[in-house]
Amino acid sequence: MKKFSIFLLKLSLILGIFAFLFWQAARKGSFEKLFTLENKHWEFLLLAFLCQLVAISITFIRWKWLVNALGLPFTYRDGFRLGFLGLMLNLAPMGIVGGDGIKAYLLAKKNPDHRAKALASVVVDRIIGLIGLFFVAASLVYGTGFAFREDAWAKWTSQLVFWLTGIAVVGIGVIFLPFFSKGHFEKFIDRIPFCGTVLGKLTRALLLYRDQKLCLLASTFVSLFVHLVNGLSLYCVAKGLLSKVPTVVEHLVVSPIANLTAMIPLAAGPYEFVLDQLYPLLSGESPTEGLFVALGFRFVSIIAAAIGILYYLASRDEVRYAVQADTQDDATN
Repeated sequence: MKKFSIFLLKLSLILGIFAFLFWQAARKGSFEKLFTLENKHWEFLLLAFLCQLVAISITFIRWKWLVNALGLPFTYRDGFRLGFLGLMLNLAPMGIVGGDGIKAYLLAKKNPDHRAKALASVVVDRIIGLIGLFFVAASLVYGTGFAFREDAWAKWTSQLVFWLTGIAVVGIGVIFLPFFSKGHFEKFIDRIPFCGTVLGKLTRALLLYRDQKLCLLASTFVSLFVHLVNGLSLYCVAKGLLSKVPTVVEHLVVSPIANLTAMIPLAAGPYEFVLDQLYPLLSGESPTEGLFVALGFRFVSIIAAAIGILYYLASRDEVRYAVQADTQDDATN
């Protein structure tokens, strides 16, 4: 009943967000503007798809580095197979098992004596992706002057980006201080109300990498490139759908801000809502079509992730065992 209630709550939130966005788009006449366009620029949509493949591939390579840094055998082929599968499940709106959980389980299954390291590689990969996102977002909103605009949305989203970036930098810095590895600090984190258990797991995962600073630095650097390519992909989607669009730089600014919604445990909705609110702040003759650009970007992402279906079809039994194990663990907990 608990899992079913959470499912219904998430579904209601997703449907509610999209209902509001479509009502708002209809009220502004955005549908008429979109459907009266004579030509779609398919070459830009194809370029957006290729950009997505590049960004996705880099994240798989990054995870491969992190796994190998802990001494676990893991090939590029393994990284792409499990990576595509995890991505496909993460993008599934009503997925039962998260993609990160599947990746951690299957990697641990291949390395039964190193389950903690398998989980740590997935956790740290997600953390590094978020840190790269924070840095890109903070640099662009400050460097382009977006943070200094008078609009309320620009101000509060910029402040949120700066605060998240600062907290991430301070948190990572503190964890890697020599005295932090002592046991009583970990116990202190575990006792923090509400979020202590999660923070404790994140801390222990990061501590496994305290001697792998070069790998962490390289992984963070490529994460910056991933988010820039995602912004370029968003721009290409806009060029493919609209007659005139905001500049590349403006898309590079709003893309990481909208992608911050990945921290919200909803498969869809928040990204579209944030981009729809930010798009009117940009230049161009079609500032109200943020919803359609966001939907186009999500569609391109799903097509790119659909390559993971090939792995799914080739390894249905392995995936089914992982799902069953995850469900049994939830029931036990």
